[in-house]
Amino acid sequence: MISNPENSMHEPTAHQNHVVPDQSPYWNNGVVSCDTREGLAAINGPDAELVIWQRTLPAGLRDWISQTDVDHLPYLRILVEPDGLPPALEPLLDEFGLPADDKRDLLIEDIDKLVRMFADITRGEFVDVRLERIEHDACKKFHRDNVEARLVTTYRGPTTEWVRMDHAEHALRQQKQYDGPIEHLGEHDVAFFKGSRAGTNNGVVHRSPPIAGTGATRLFLCLNKRTSVSPDPEDIL
Repeated sequence: MISNPENSMHEPTAHQNHVVPDQSPYWNNGVVSCDTREGLAAINGPDAELVIWQRTLPAGLRDWISQTDVDHLPYLRILVEPDGLPPALEPLLDEFGLPADDKRDLLIEDIDKLVRMFADITRGEFVDVRLERIEHDACKKFHRDNVEARLVTTYRGPTTEWVRMDHAEHALRQQKQYDGPIEHLGEHDVAFFKGSRAGTNNGVVHRSPPIAGTGATRLFLCLNKRTSVSPDPEDIL
């Protein structure tokens, strides 16, 4: 674990827990854990709603990300072919002043592998990649994404929060007043989940962690299939 002030926001409260396979009643109700990148393919199972790859980044990469000046963390969106991430991403990171060194190469390599895996699992010709510095409350309301499937991971700062199926409708109705259990991804975990367009059980209810006023900064990666609102392959948003 990185030792910095943001980690205090990862500590479980009475209503925030890491999911443990042997203890969670939701574990066998659409949620799957894996310990390899390839295990994310379980999302294609008919009963799978959420697959969590519980992983640990190399210590050098973790420390580098946590210590990087927030002004150099990127906020970008690109549409790439499965094998086209590095040449598209590198010049953009240069524009943000993110130093080109072996640690940055590790970050690009990690994202590249996730992009390739996402494209393979979803059979997409393009991947919509968002790599975002977030210093505010992003998607702060509990919601289901209007997509077939989405992959997310947080490289820095508090991680995505979600609720179990038996609490989902309550969370959607209550929003800020919801006082039921809230799960959150472990540090650097990768989540592959189905959205409301998957035609299964309506998708996983989740939200971005509330961080406004805390001083925390997130570095968040989100992968989607190409849609009508995706940028053109050569355009950057």
